[in-house]
Amino acid sequence: MIAAIAGVVSSIVLWLAAASLALVFKVAPEQAPAFVSILKITALILPIAFVGLIAEGALKGFEEYGWLRLTEVGGSVLYVASIYLAVWQNAAFEWIAYAYLAAMVAKYLVLALVIHLAVRGTPLRFCRWTSGSRQDVAYRSWLMFNNRIAGTLQQAIIPLLIGALYGPVEVGAFDLLTRLPRFLKTTMSPLYSAILPISTHLDEKTDVRRLQLLGRNGLVLPAAVIIPILVVIGLFSENILKVWVGAEHADQWPWLALALFVPAVSVMLGAGQTALMVRSDFLRINTRFLYLQVLTQYIVTAIAAVWLRERAFILGWVVSYILFAPLIAHRMLSFMSLPNSLFWQQLGRQMMVAAILAAMAASYKMYSEPTTLPALFVVGTIACIAAWALSITLILSRTDRAMVGKFARAMSQR
Repeated sequence: MIAAIAGVVSSIVLWLAAASLALVFKVAPEQAPAFVSILKITALILPIAFVGLIAEGALKGFEEYGWLRLTEVGGSVLYVASIYLAVWQNAAFEWIAYAYLAAMVAKYLVLALVIHLAVRGTPLRFCRWTSGSRQDVAYRSWLMFNNRIAGTLQQAIIPLLIGALYGPVEVGAFDLLTRLPRFLKTTMSPLYSAILPISTHLDEKTDVRRLQLLGRNGLVLPAAVIIPILVVIGLFSENILKVWVGAEHADQWPWLALALFVPAVSVMLGAGQTALMVRSDFLRINTRFLYLQVLTQYIVTAIAAVWLRERAFILGWVVSYILFAPLIAHRMLSFMSLPNSLFWQQLGRQMMVAAILAAMAASYKMYSEPTTLPALFVVGTIACIAAWALSITLILSRTDRAMVGKFARAMSQR
């Protein structure tokens, strides 16, 4: 009910403000009608999106992570395919936005169907809350609301600020440099969500032992799989930009590589933060850190904006993540009764793997460069295999490698 009301209110506000937003963001007069149309269609979809967030949360409660991964990745694939179709048909630019909105609606409709099927076989039914439950839910909802507001200030509102300060061209440049890191952050995040219930079922002994297993496995295993791949993408970011958007934007590759620090930090800390979200004391402290992180992000951005313009927002985004990662990790590990040295140990091993991969990439680039999509795919695949081999050898202990095998067998049975 709360989600539906919030969605309807947001929908009405966006619908009424659509024309004014076109003026604020300095949209060209010939493109203003299409821009307003996109905003109004978005307004109509907002109630579905808000209720869809409830469906996502419910599916996490049922541990239906396979459906979450499938809809997230499938929606992205559908959106990309729609873009290629629109370009092939020489469709107007607004159809790309409509394709994104359609993919989002399709995802939430699928999730709603899955929720219906999951609930049908259980005794769960709607009922009236008790006073204690109402107070507890209200308090936790307030904490999560603050967390969402901070997350919006941290990322979602940035393109709007760039559009208001500079214009649509700068928004496009920012989106180009952050699209891949944001896509990776979104599509890879369900990995650590899936690891949490699996590790619990595999080695649960006591509550303390369970939390420590969740914390250590969540810190080590997803990072060992994903961060070496992010390093490979960063090392070949110039080649990726050349193949993706052309040589005229390839000189921006350092900013693309820099932005990859964000998904790297997220995947390293995300599982532990997710495991502790049920504890309101940790959630309260984590939200405070998030607001301080946002404040740091905006201070760095404001200082650098004079020289870097829209790229200052990337710098502030990355710096805030890097500065607060040790603080959040320390607090997270303390709640799990794990040593703080675990974070620094894993960070040191990841840096060792990154240094070896950088040396390998530099040696390869002395003799050749992947200039086509097939060549980039082949080189990237070989580099990823090498990265995983280094990760298994240098990052994962014998116990970690055994746990990976258990995870693989458990996931194959799900």
